[in-house]
Amino acid sequence: MRKSVLTISLILFLYSLKIYSQNSFGLNGFWSMNKKANIMSNSIDGNTSNFSNVKDWGIDLSYGGEFANSTTSNLYLLSLTKTLDRSNFYLRYTPGYQKDFFFISGQSFVLEDSSTQTLNSKFSYKEIFGVGYSYQIYKNLSIGFTTRLFNQEFKNEVVEPIFSDSLYFNLKTETENSSFWKTDIGINFTPVEYLSLSVASINLIDLKTNKNISNNSEYEIKRPKGAQFGVTISPYKQLNLNFIYETSNSFMAGFNTGMDFENASLNLSVSALHDKDQTPYIAGIVPAISYQTKVFGITLSGVKYFRGKNISQSFSVFETEGIKNILNNRYSFDKAALTISFRLNTIAEEKAKIINLKIVQDIFPAFEDIYLNKPFAVGKVVNQTDKKISVKPSSKIIGFNRDIIYSPDVFVNAHDTVDIPFFTIVPDSYSNTKNTVSYVDFYISTKTDENDDKYQKPILINKINAWDGKVIHLKEFIKRDADYIIKYAKEILSENKNMLDTLVYSLSTFYKAKILFDNIVKKFVYVADPNATSDYVQFPHQTIELKGGDCDDLSVLYSAVLENIGIQTALVDYKPDKGLGHVNLLFNTELSPQNAKWITENDRKYFIRKNNKGEDQVWIAIETTSLTDFMKAWELGIEKFNNEAFDNLGLAKGRVEIIDVQ
Repeated sequence: MRKSVLTISLILFLYSLKIYSQNSFGLNGFWSMNKKANIMSNSIDGNTSNFSNVKDWGIDLSYGGEFANSTTSNLYLLSLTKTLDRSNFYLRYTPGYQKDFFFISGQSFVLEDSSTQTLNSKFSYKEIFGVGYSYQIYKNLSIGFTTRLFNQEFKNEVVEPIFSDSLYFNLKTETENSSFWKTDIGINFTPVEYLSLSVASINLIDLKTNKNISNNSEYEIKRPKGAQFGVTISPYKQLNLNFIYETSNSFMAGFNTGMDFENASLNLSVSALHDKDQTPYIAGIVPAISYQTKVFGITLSGVKYFRGKNISQSFSVFETEGIKNILNNRYSFDKAALTISFRLNTIAEEKAKIINLKIVQDIFPAFEDIYLNKPFAVGKVVNQTDKKISVKPSSKIIGFNRDIIYSPDVFVNAHDTVDIPFFTIVPDSYSNTKNTVSYVDFYISTKTDENDDKYQKPILINKINAWDGKVIHLKEFIKRDADYIIKYAKEILSENKNMLDTLVYSLSTFYKAKILFDNIVKKFVYVADPNATSDYVQFPHQTIELKGGDCDDLSVLYSAVLENIGIQTALVDYKPDKGLGHVNLLFNTELSPQNAKWITENDRKYFIRKNNKGEDQVWIAIETTSLTDFMKAWELGIEKFNNEAFDNLGLAKGRVEIIDVQ
């Protein structure tokens, strides 16, 4: 085809004004970038960053046609998307993304058979396929790119004279092809739940693969560089307002809304188009309605242009302006498309998610029972579904737990957020003598065989003899070494069997306690904490083997000895305003108040306290660090107790606390 006057044989829908066709135009309209539905995955036109909510595999097929003088229909596109962790890969084949132009020349010639032939030309523009990739940097920030391959073919009929015995003409078709890659990048950012922002390039990289076009280079698709900016606002849960602006002064604005059912949703989208200098101001609309389930979706969409019909133009308009978009240009007809979508989720749906986790107490291996009743960590978990779910929490402390430790199930209402406790078990074999920092893997699941979410947090595992300084936790040390201590106590008592057999039964408890104390102190010395702090406590067998300890160690040992032969004890916690505290021991003589005189006439050397059955009985205080004899330890113990607990109102003010071991 030569640069001569030609007449276009097409019926055009657009006035002869300069336009910039929407680069972000898509057959399915524009859906919210933060909408949970997966409708948008088959369109990268308005989604340059390749943003997708597909959790695993997605397959989309669009079929439709144009409402021209003779309606045609074909396969618009076939697409495949795959999500791997934070990455999304996208591939689409677009046989229906094509625009053909037929031109009839005013020139004609007479063939050898005396028939007349008019010269024709055909220009074809196609998008062959597109690929995309995106990466979710953070939960609310993703970046990606799309690349598309286009082909342009120009066929011109020309007359070739042939000279022989006579002159005749041969009809010949000259064909030129041109291909190019168009690559753009985009970013999506959701600063808050109801607002989503996007920015993308237009024709950032334009790589031409065939540069042999000569006569028809001016008819190639125009590809001016620019940028597009998008915003989505969600004033209500089921309403999203969308706007895309291109630096060519074109824009697309619309909304999408919908209603949710038990296992599906019905969605509606309407977008309006504006191109610079085009009349009317709103060039057309793209309505779409979609029905979506977790596995299957169907979308019916279309394009309606507000142009006058049956408007013809000269070829000079096409020659001057060309086209910038295959589907949306001055020569485009109204369209309709039916899209069928499939979601193949081989990955279990993440129904629950850990949004925060806090370690509420470090691990003290001696405190075996505490972690069965009090959580060592609490996680904030959100239910991401529309139904009430049961969440099973579990955890494993690396290098500490052999297996995953399961905590009680917790029910979470739809879209609710709750605090879920995590418990653990101290292994019997743990014996580290140094503090270590490890990590905890936290899991939550809504199914027995798969985890919905995982969270990791560092934690301090203290040495085996570590203590947090709380006297109430000395009970955990007292409970250790039961078999060893019973044997140890019985050996001492058996050596004094003759004397015990001669006692009144009511006094046996008092004298057993006295005999045990006197035998222990003969062998022991007071030894301060090796770290000169309150963070180390010996187990009963260690104190016996070392033949000494501080007030914590000696109180633990004496309480363990008495408890293991059936004598009830209590720890007395003295809490000073400054410095380290002190602990000594009370034990129940099992004497009634009326029989207190059997052991002392001094009523300040004992006090009345209820036993574990609620009965009033005589209790006495023992200062375990007094390693002289029982009577001296009793005197020192009751003197300190009376002074601190009663005279100085320690019990009333909370400076003295009595903690029953059992």
